Amino acid sequence: MLEKLKSFFGFGAALSDEGGGYAVERSAAGKLPDIVDPKVPNRQQTIPSTSKRTKTTKGDQKLSETDRRTANLDLLSLRNGISTKATIRDLSAVSPDLSGSQWAYQRLVVTRNFTALARNLDGTLNPEATTLTQQFLSRLNYLTDYTDGFNGMSSVHALAEAWCKELRNYGSCAGELVLDKARMPSRAVPISTTQIEFMDDGSGYVYPIQKINGEEIDLDTPAFFYEALDQDLLTAYSDSPVEAALHAVLADTEFTNDVRRVIKRALHPRLNVSIDLEILRKNMPLEVLNDPEQQVAYVNNYISSIADTVNGLEPDDALVHMNTTEFDYLNNGNVTLNREWETLQNMVNAKTATGAKAPPAVLGHGTGSQNIASTETLLFLRYCEGVQNKINSMLSRMLTLAMRLLGNDVYVEFSFERIDLRPESELEAFRSMYQSRVLDQLSLGLVTDEEAALKLTGRLPPAGAPKLSGTMFRSQAGTTASPDETNPHSNTSATPGGPRDSKTQTPTQPKGPAKKGN
Repeated sequence: MLEKLKSFFGFGAALSDEGGGYAVERSAAGKLPDIVDPKVPNRQQTIPSTSKRTKTTKGDQKLSETDRRTANLDLLSLRNGISTKATIRDLSAVSPDLSGSQWAYQRLVVTRNFTALARNLDGTLNPEATTLTQQFLSRLNYLTDYTDGFNGMSSVHALAEAWCKELRNYGSCAGELVLDKARMPSRAVPISTTQIEFMDDGSGYVYPIQKINGEEIDLDTPAFFYEALDQDLLTAYSDSPVEAALHAVLADTEFTNDVRRVIKRALHPRLNVSIDLEILRKNMPLEVLNDPEQQVAYVNNYISSIADTVNGLEPDDALVHMNTTEFDYLNNGNVTLNREWETLQNMVNAKTATGAKAPPAVLGHGTGSQNIASTETLLFLRYCEGVQNKINSMLSRMLTLAMRLLGNDVYVEFSFERIDLRPESELEAFRSMYQSRVLDQLSLGLVTDEEAALKLTGRLPPAGAPKLSGTMFRSQAGTTASPDETNPHSNTSATPGGPRDSKTQTPTQPKGPAKKGN
């Protein structure tokens, strides 16, 4: 019994009697069980979300384009969508506030550069698997199977943009790593989460299916990936982070429509036409004057002709009329509603910004000081980082499966470049500090040459590069912090010949003795 307990807890068989008790010697640290190789399909399981095919569809089918006819669309009619997520999708395309916030998220979350490195299960870098990961990413971005003809394969940035839009509209994103006939990774395909449903098998296991065009596709496969943003544990489905902005957006639309009508009715000057009925009757023909019905018809026709003339006038047209009609301007006098309108608009803007998870400075509603705008922008960057982390996780999990299918016992860390709004010229000083810190770590042996190269360039070191990890080359060189590292916020180094210019022509010694005066 004792031997079984010792083997279960990972202890050695040796026991020693010390002080009347037993001292147990650990033979080796505990080890996690090996990961079982995944059983993956050899073809794409999901159907593209844009497909309209059914089981009975034969031959090629033309995909129709959705046109909302936004120019003639009343946005209030979108509140009658078939579902909340459908309403959010439509409003995100036509509402200025929701569209602006979504555009800002996509442009900030999907940064220009990214890094991807493969690590062994103990966290150490695996150069061979990292090289293979970068080759696979290059194929996703630039290369396709040219024998297949047109290939709608998405690049890494296109995948990230689609997933960012899904996370913003629906609170989740999904995709599949498509494998070829040899079960080798081929490409990545994004799937709309509005078509994903979850099934419970009764034993506590929940698995996804894709329901599209009346067909249900089982997605209980390791090649399908799903990420939710701020998942509610009481439901298997995600909630849109902008759902709270729907009432505010619709209220803003209704308020804008009311203001537009008030402007035409009360603010813009209009012509007021009055007709002298007695004079008009004196000018009526006798047969009309003696017939009450013809008299009413004559007056109505006269009013209609004047209304058509007045409504069709251009601003520079002149009015020529008889003494039967009089014209004057009709306006709202000295009554103004600008303060009331401004207060109502500010209330609606504040609720819209809060519900859309985008500060007023991002939506163009900001009216505060520069410090307030800077604080709002900093908070918005934190919002974007949360979405970016989900996209990094999706790509990391996909690339990990791809590398394991290629025979590498590793996991992959994928990450887009951190969001930074500062210009490139200003970031140079901070990059110099970062490079100095990485080189110090390389000199002390805290990171490998491959890790240092990936951090500094995003690529592995070239063939034949010297091994510098742990050589203490920084201390031997006697390097000291440069002026850029001591004060990175100063921008004087950008000026040629400035205090930091090492090639300045300013002399350090006088050319000769001073001349004596006469």
